[in-house]
Formats: sequence, structure tokens, C-alpha cells
Amino acid sequence: MGRFRLVWTLVLVPIAVVASAQTSSVSGRVTNAQGGFISNAEVTLRPLPAPGAAPAMRPMPGMPGMAPDRTTASNADGAFAFDQVSSGQYVLQVDAPGFDRWSQEVIVSSGSATVAVKLDAREILPGETAAASPSAAAPDAQALLDRIKVLEQRISDLESGTVLSEPETRVKRIEVFVDQSGGQHDEPVPGARREVTYQRERVYRRQTISEKIEAALAEAEERNVKLGVSAAIAPQFARQTRGGKTAADGHAYQLASADLFFTAGLAQNTLFYADVVGLSGTPPDLEISGLTLLNGYSARLDRQNVINLREAWLRTEVFSQRLALVGGRLDLTNFFDRNAAANDETTQFLSDALVNNPTLGLATNGSGFAAVFDPKIGVTFKAGFQQSNPNATNLSDSMYSLAEVGYLTTLPSLGEGNYRAWYRATNAASSTATAWGLSIDQKIAAPMTLFGRYGDGHVPAGEEGGTAFSAGQHFWSSGFQFSKGVVFNPLDSWGIGYAQTRLATGDKERLVEGYYNFQLSEKLRLSFHLTHTLELPEGSERVGYFVPGVRLQASF
Repeated sequence: MGRFRLVWTLVLVPIAVVASAQTSSVSGRVTNAQGGFISNAEVTLRPLPAPGAAPAMRPMPGMPGMAPDRTTASNADGAFAFDQVSSGQYVLQVDAPGFDRWSQEVIVSSGSATVAVKLDAREILPGETAAASPSAAAPDAQALLDRIKVLEQRISDLESGTVLSEPETRVKRIEVFVDQSGGQHDEPVPGARREVTYQRERVYRRQTISEKIEAALAEAEERNVKLGVSAAIAPQFARQTRGGKTAADGHAYQLASADLFFTAGLAQNTLFYADVVGLSGTPPDLEISGLTLLNGYSARLDRQNVINLREAWLRTEVFSQRLALVGGRLDLTNFFDRNAAANDETTQFLSDALVNNPTLGLATNGSGFAAVFDPKIGVTFKAGFQQSNPNATNLSDSMYSLAEVGYLTTLPSLGEGNYRAWYRATNAASSTATAWGLSIDQKIAAPMTLFGRYGDGHVPAGEEGGTAFSAGQHFWSSGFQFSKGVVFNPLDSWGIGYAQTRLATGDKERLVEGYYNFQLSEKLRLSFHLTHTLELPEGSERVGYFVPGVRLQASF
């Protein structure tokens, strides 16, 4: 028997030593709801019986075999710690005057356990202060005063940081009880019937000052009148390259243009726009007689130093902004055939043959209407008409009408592409002249866009003596534009285009232009243009011109 006892002793002693060495620590910090430290809080670590064990009575000091409760107090920083804690399950309990009791189960294994304790201030019930002991009354009262101070500060911040909104009308559903004499009561009365009625009331809501300011700025932004200016100076020089000497050879030209435009938001999705333009100067088109204009601004030049109202229209969007309606004094060519790479005479090509499709016709701005339907599926439909003769005596005289179908798509391994087909009809010559055309712009890569146009127009037999742009005419153009790539500055762009025009009379024109546009600043651009045009009149000598130019454009 003694030998067995010796063996068990040799086995159990090392196990007990190892078990006694596997101790951990439990630590933490006691704070209030605002994050402030709570000192002198009573922290108790109480062991729990092992899972499945019978409930044991609370251990008493000195009771053998039972781990006693351990208690400590938090220091000035709210920190507390228990060392040499054996593995097992415990309950950590924290009590502090003026705060609700806090408790949480803690599982201690190897290493250390860290617990964050946040105490909620105790709500003082009526009579509780009087029943409390004198030693507890002072801390409870101080905690209550601290809580009142915090609430008062919150109310002060709310009142100083918010304002009342504009009054709003709301409908409130209420139940009333109507007696036999028609009187209404809030509570049931004998013989009264219950009825439901509705009352309107004017209410206010609190909103922060920043919300009020943002709402006011948004409303002002939507409804105020904005003024914009776009001014350009375009000097050009002509050098004849072919044909007999003409007056234009060796001459310099300059055209200055200034647009003053106004926009005003009248209502939601409703905009008013007006454009006043003034031009002055001598463009090369006064001496070089071509089928198209070498300076697109020349189309606006009616008289020198005269301010004209080019456009003034009202635009509104309906049906979830799928249908846009525009009415007033219009230039329909601004709404149709809007090629992404060859459409803007202020930032792209200067020659009108590459800014527009000549078979659209150079209609004089006049009273008209346009509608754009965009069902948000990639297809758009446009239609419009305007009066193109300022001397017309009625609305049906000199009508210029356009219709267009557009398709926006992204082809595999390519970028965004726009494809348009349009049809035009005019009755300016007491008969109907028609034309149709195609317009394409397709991104090949991020910086490069290809473009192309085609147009075919004609008038009935016997009307060939009309103006050049209403006579039978065939036109096509193509080219490319680079932007954000192969440029000196990130916002620069450049392009090259070729255009060919042929009339039914046999006259032809071939034109090529290249430009580089420097973005000097957010509001200032400088572009250089090199243009060569070759005029081939039927039965006459060919005439060619090399026309370099510079354009300085400011927009603000």
C-alpha cells in the first residue's frame, strides 16, 4: 500500500505544479457613457461552478477547496487588475455610487483577459435620495447634477445649431364622437356615434443651419439668372497655291465674335436661354468664293458691329425627363447632327465644312419648335421645324423641318459610338427641297475618336437655279480627333479632317484642315489651324488656297 501511495504522489505532484503555474490575469478600465474615468469603483471577480456541476453555495473566506471572491477598486484612471487567476469561468461585477450595477461573464484560459466596463448613470427615482444613506447621497446627487449638465448642453447645442423650417401643411386623421345634436366629443358619450375626420395643420420641423443653407443655395442655383460670355478672335492669312492670281492672295483677315448668353431656371426641369451675338471684322470668305465657309463664324455675320439676338427659347422636360420640348427663336442645326468630334467651332475645326454638314442647309434663325425623345435605352428621336425667312408673311411660309434618329452604343473592344440618320425638308422656293444624311463618331481608344458625315440633297427639276445650298448637292467628310493622349498638356486636343462637296451643276470643293488646341487655363484656349482648300468650278480654272489661322477663345 505504501508503494502505491508513493507512485500516486509522484504522478499528482507535477500535475498540481503545472496546474498552479497556468494562471492568467483579468484587467480593464471603468468609464461612464461619455468616456470619463470612474475611480474607486468596486470590482468583484466571482468564480462560477464548472459546467454540469451542482450549484454550490457561495464560498466563504477560509473554506477549504473553494476559490473565494476577489475584490479590488479602480484607480484614478479607472483601471483595475486581478493577477494569478486560475483558468475557468467567472463573473465580473462592478458597482459605483450613482451608477447601475454592471456584470459580465468572463472566461479565463491562457494569457490575459481585458474587459471594457462602461457604466450607465442610475436614474434617481422619487424618494430614493431620502432613503439613501448620507454617505451614498452625495455621490448620487453629484452624478445627477453631472447628467443634468450634459443634457442642458445638448439642448443648447440643438437650439444654436438648428432653425425652424418653412411651415408645412400636413393632414392628420382623427376620430371624434358625434352626439344626436351634432356636437363633437373627444371621448365616447352616451348616444354618440364614432366618425373619422381629417384635419389640416401647419407644422414646423427643425433642421440644421447647414441643411437650411444648402437648400437655399440649391434653390438659388436652380432659379437664378446666369450670365455667360464666350469671345473669340480668329486672324487668318491666305496664300494662293493654284490658279490665276486673285484678290485674296497675300491678304490677312480677322473676325472677332462675342456671345453674351443668359440662362434662368424658371421651374423644375424648365430653362430659359437667350444668346446675343456681336461680330466684327473681315473673314476670308468675303474674297475667297468657295462652296463652304473657311471661317464658320462668317455665317453669323449679317452686318458689321451690330448686335443680334441669335436664339431665345424655353426648354422643359417631362415624362421623367424622357421628353424635352423647346420653343422660341431657334437654330435647329444646333440640335441636329451633333457630331462629338466635329461640331464645335470654338474648340475644334474652324472651317464650316467640318463643323456642319452643308446639306443641312444654312437656315436663318427664326421662330420654331423642337422635341427630343430619349427613352433611356440608347435610341433618341428628334423632330423640329422653324421659319427660315425673316420676310415670310405667315407661319407656313419658308418652313425648315428636320427629323433625326440616333443610336448610342459601345461596340466590342471599342469605346462609345454615336450613329445618326436625319432627314430635312424646306419649302423656301415655293416647292419642297429635301435632303438626308448620316453622321458617325466612334471612339477607337480612350484618346482617339473617328468621325464621318454624308449628305445628299436635291430640289425638283427646274429649281436648280436656287442658292448653292438648296441645289442638288452631295457631301462627305471624315477625320479623327485626339484628346488626353499624344498631346503636350492633359487637356489639349488636336484633329485632322477632310471634306468634299459636289453640286449638281458640276462645281466641286475639296478641303483639308488640321488644328491643335492648347488649354491655356480653365477659361482660355489658343488653337492653331492649317487649312487648304481647292475649288473646282465646272468649266473654269481650279483655284487653291493655303489658309493658316489662329483662334483665341475665352469663355467665362
